[in-house]
Amino acid sequence: MKNEKIAGLIGEAKLLKNYDDRAGGASDEEIASLEMDFGITLPNDYKYFLSNFGFASWFGGGVQGLPDDNYRFKKYSAVNLNTIHHVKSYEKENYLPVPKFGLVINTYDGGGYYFLFSKESERAGEVGLFLTETYGQEVSKFKSFTDYLSFLVTGSPDPELVDVDYDKIMDIIED
Repeated sequence: MKNEKIAGLIGEAKLLKNYDDRAGGASDEEIASLEMDFGITLPNDYKYFLSNFGFASWFGGGVQGLPDDNYRFKKYSAVNLNTIHHVKSYEKENYLPVPKFGLVINTYDGGGYYFLFSKESERAGEVGLFLTETYGQEVSKFKSFTDYLSFLVTGSPDPELVDVDYDKIMDIIED
């Protein structure tokens, strides 16, 4: 199943400095294994991305996924990234855990992560930004993985802001 929007966005990303991806993408078996390992069903647009590109990186941006076994690309592994973020969130006092249904697909350089909600979630397909400075609370979101990828590559659409419970943050700080 071809996804013209994702293919076009990756075509634009390939023009960016130091672009790289997994030639040929990830296999259906690898994607099924990723879903089984995390007990989730990934949204179709992200599955298309994985099966055709595996992961994507460029100077200043990228999306984690399923790189090949090349050691150089291990940092682009969604499996490694999720393991790290799930452990980190439990180690930090007062920090909200990573949501259950979905996958961390990128880090936020200021501290935090982008989370893709799986089909099991009421928010299936959305991508949320959860920040360290808000103790793991979500601060913005995209309607889909495709919108998120478009934002990374083209700067549009802007994310939608999410209400943050600043009173809760102040309570944590004051304790």
